[in-house]
Amino acid sequence: MGFPRRTCQLCPSRSLCTRSDSEPRRLTLRPKKEHELLQSLRVQQETDEWKKIYDTRAGVEGTISQGVRAFGLRKARYTGLAKVQLQHILSAAAINVVRMVAWLQGMPHAKTRISRFAALAIT
Repeated sequence: MGFPRRTCQLCPSRSLCTRSDSEPRRLTLRPKKEHELLQSLRVQQETDEWKKIYDTRAGVEGTISQGVRAFGLRKARYTGLAKVQLQHILSAAAINVVRMVAWLQGMPHAKTRISRFAALAIT
């Protein structure tokens, strides 16, 4: 939901609401059931069981990220399903080789990046 630009600019409380000079404030107001579902899912995400399940997803996302960054998996080099499947198989094998070499050399895993905002909470 957005407010009309003119209404927002004339509002005497604008400085308390937004710091933007040109853009009006935008609010997301969900229906009650959708809001309650979202709140219950946020509470569920704090449980140890959910975090354990999410750890698997985080590992897969790291593998996909490595494939995209190091092996160009975002775009297929070839046309045709068979060639694309072959590219994916060879890329997966290459990722495994790179990881095995790193493991044999004793290279530690990269640290997860901490956002600047999160870094403020740590110190």
